[in-house]
Amino acid sequence: MSCCGVIIMPYENPAPAAPRQPFQLTGGMVAAMLILFFGVIVSVNATILTMALRTMPGVETRSAYEASQRFNEEIARQHERDARGWSASTTLARQADGATLAVTLADRSGGPLAGLATSARLRHPATSARDHDLSLSESRPGRYEARFETIEAGSWILELQVRRGEEVVFVSRSRVTLER
Repeated sequence: MSCCGVIIMPYENPAPAAPRQPFQLTGGMVAAMLILFFGVIVSVNATILTMALRTMPGVETRSAYEASQRFNEEIARQHERDARGWSASTTLARQADGATLAVTLADRSGGPLAGLATSARLRHPATSARDHDLSLSESRPGRYEARFETIEAGSWILELQVRRGEEVVFVSRSRVTLER
């Protein structure tokens, strides 16, 4: 004890810490960072490309050359169809679990067009995997209907084709929307 009543304890300095080595960037570290960086980029791009090709393969027609050979003939036939002045009005409505597609065909004066063979293709805008091919039956003169058991809500492209015998007498392409 000291003269003032304070206890003096011996003090020992701790051993000094070893000096730290400064950070050194080595060639191996740079190579590893580059490989990791480009590996992430390539894997993300591969994932996005795979998902894009699965949802929209990009094929609209099997052979563009063959389609181009028939183009002028198809334009002439379409002008003949347009000269008839026929029209189609379409409704796509939800009923219970499914839906009903109804098409009303009328001539230039508004009279019903009866006794025709009517088929339709309801195309999904994003993928052909969801497309529906339909044969419509005449429920009353000029009104043709088809029922779906299951169909998703949303916007669809309706391609309508009307035949009299083997001759295609009317073609229509329009957008229809099915509410939830």
